[in-house]
Order: sequence, then C-alpha cells, then structure tokens
Amino acid sequence: MRSHLAPRVSRLLIYTFLLAFVLYVLSPFLAILVNSVAEGWFGGRVLPAGLTLRWFDWAFNVTNLPKVMGNSFIIAGLTIAISLAIGLPTAWALGRRRVRARNMLLTLILLPKTVPPITFALGLSREFYAFDLVDTHLGVALAHTTLALPFVVLIMSATFEGLDERVLDAGRVCGGNWLRNLVHLVLPMAMPGLMAAVLFTFVTSFNEFTLTLVTYGPETLTLTVQTYLSIGDGFLEVASAISVVLLVPSVLLLILIQRQIRPENILGGVKGL
Repeated sequence: MRSHLAPRVSRLLIYTFLLAFVLYVLSPFLAILVNSVAEGWFGGRVLPAGLTLRWFDWAFNVTNLPKVMGNSFIIAGLTIAISLAIGLPTAWALGRRRVRARNMLLTLILLPKTVPPITFALGLSREFYAFDLVDTHLGVALAHTTLALPFVVLIMSATFEGLDERVLDAGRVCGGNWLRNLVHLVLPMAMPGLMAAVLFTFVTSFNEFTLTLVTYGPETLTLTVQTYLSIGDGFLEVASAISVVLLVPSVLLLILIQRQIRPENILGGVKGL
C-alpha cells in the first residue's frame, strides 16, 4: 500500500510546487493586465469597479506612445547592428583562433554584466556628455551595446567553434575565396546562433532601463523610461497600459526563440551539419 501511495504523494507535491511557481510568475503580469483596463481598482478592492480602455487612449495620445515605441525599435535596431559589427569578429577570433589573454578578453566583455548597472551607467553618462551623445539614438544604442555584446560574443563564439571543419576545408579545396565561403558555408551553418544573438540583443535593448535613464532625452524617450515617468507622476494605470504594450514584443520573441531556436544549435550544435 505504501509503495503505491508514495509515488502519488510525490507527484502531488511536484504539481503543487509547479502550480505555485506558475502563479508566482504570472501574477504580476495578470495584475498589470487588469490594472491597464481597470476603473477604481484601489484601496484593497479585490475586483475593479469597472473596465475601461481610456488608459490606453491616454498612453497613445497624451504620452505620444507611437513616437516612444519608434524610439525603442530604432535604438534596438542600432544596438543589433553595433553589437554584430563588434561581436562577430571577436567571436570568430575566440572560436576559431588561438588568442592570447583569452580569459582576460572574456572578462572584459562580461564586465558590464557583472557590475551594478547604475555604476556603469554613471561612467557612461560622463563620457557621453563629453562627446555630445546624450539624447541621441546612437548614444543610447552604444550604451545598450555594452550589455548586449556579451550575448553576441558568447553565443557566436560557441557557434563558430562548432562549425564542421570538413565543410570549411571542402570549400577551400574547391577554390572558394573567403567571401564566397562566408556567404555559402559559414553563414548558413551559423544561422541558428546568429538568430539567437539577434533576438537576445533586441530583447536586451528593448527592455533596458538603467542605462537608458542616464543617456536619454526628450527625443530618445523609450517605453521603459516612459513607464517609469508615468509611475513617478502617479498614473499607475497609464504605466500599466504602457507595460502591456512593452510586454507584447518580448512575449512574441520568447515564443519565436522557443519554437525556432534549439539550444544544441546555439551551443556548437551545428557541427553535425
């Protein structure tokens, strides 16, 4: 009897903990979603007094949300371009060449991810004011690149290291120059890792707050900073509406990553191609 009961109890406990975890993770998002359409949901009320879409109307018309969204996408696009321009050659060197002081180089690349963001942000703001990069799309994108670059280098160095050497040798034997081999051999084999690097870079830039806060201005206001400003002004419902808009690209990209990109393809899994 006990031998049959123990697995059931164990399974029940596992599902209980899983349910508690799911509720813990989803409850903030549900609260934001409800608050974005709630009327009079305060003072300890369990349910809102009514539902309304005026917070979204306020967000789009009063806070000029379309321009803010455009800034977020432009900055994310620039961050992707800069991160790939710097990260791909670095990743190739780390993944395909013997580089002296490799560990020191990796430490420098990962340094912005290990220190408190506000510490790094203060240093960047000083330099950006000196070079007149504050309140420019390029300046904010350069700040975001410091956080996105580690993803690009780590993902792509593992991808390049896992490339099938036999395929590359065959391309060289057949007389292909470096550009032809890059376009027809390297890029197709490295595409899963490259997609992952691009998506992680976009998410990093699109959701970044601390570095944006010290480098933005009236012309480069982003969704994360606008959410913060709405909270500071006491418009929690408007902030919730903006947060819902902010969540949509992140959730869609998460679904895309899960469906299109496999971990074994990212971490050197292209070796068998």
